[in-house]
Amino acid sequence: MSATANAPRTDQPFTRADLGNGTARILNKGRWANATVFVHEHAGVKWVVKDFHDCPVPYRETLGRLMVSRELSALERLRGLSGVPADTFRIDAYALAYRFVPGIEMADAGPERATPDFFRALEAVVLSMHRRNIVHLDLRYGGNILVSDADEPLLVDFQSHVKLRGLPRFVKRLLVSVDLAGVYKHWSHRHPDSLGAERLAFLGRANSWRKLWVLKGYFGFKPQHHKNRPPGDA
Repeated sequence: MSATANAPRTDQPFTRADLGNGTARILNKGRWANATVFVHEHAGVKWVVKDFHDCPVPYRETLGRLMVSRELSALERLRGLSGVPADTFRIDAYALAYRFVPGIEMADAGPERATPDFFRALEAVVLSMHRRNIVHLDLRYGGNILVSDADEPLLVDFQSHVKLRGLPRFVKRLLVSVDLAGVYKHWSHRHPDSLGAERLAFLGRANSWRKLWVLKGYFGFKPQHHKNRPPGDA
């Protein structure tokens, strides 16, 4: 990994030095191997910052850098796609930022907000993501799906993503099914009558395939999801 690849852009909205100006609103306090996620406001615009800078040095200088590069790579491929973080940029080797969208985790949204139309929109976002050859692979965890104040879906946390291009066809089908099964799982829990026979059958098949899915989270380990995001924040 070259120094140039980790260098901040000259036209980026703010730098690490700017993070000390103002009060950070913590969304997720990182542990030793997790980024701290917080909202930073700069020039009247709110940004979500994912920062590995305070992790122990051995992790920060290896997997911390890698995680920033991985997520940035996915979001660059998805740039301009509705339903994913917008205007993502690298702050430095240890942190990235993207536009803040007010909302709540899908797990906290009632059926009046996580409606059948919401899930149809969520399915469309996931299919559009797949057409750009990216799979998320952690959508069964509802905290990675947000409901904006406009009741629109937003996918976050792409550290587990995989690029589909160049993979064997059967592997692509398996990975795509993991994402869609995550969507249909939540949909079936909230509004089973609107899921439809075809999606329901797909979910049944995918759940049987999951027994063959041995990888969990990052690099084969099941992630520890922490839910300490304040109400009203996405």
